[in-house]
Amino acid sequence: MSEFLFFVIGTMLGSIIGVVLMCLMQINRLSEGKEDADAKKKCADTFPSE
Repeated sequence: MSEFLFFVIGTMLGSIIGVVLMCLMQINRLSEGKEDADAKKKCADTFPSE
């Protein structure tokens, strides 16, 4: 019974850690995209497109 309890606790902790890591990676990706979009807007205002 204790082996099953350790298995369940380990699975839950692993799942939570995995979800947190994936969320952090997604947040990092979104923030990088926002900087790229801001840089494109600045370049578009600075130089004529034609």
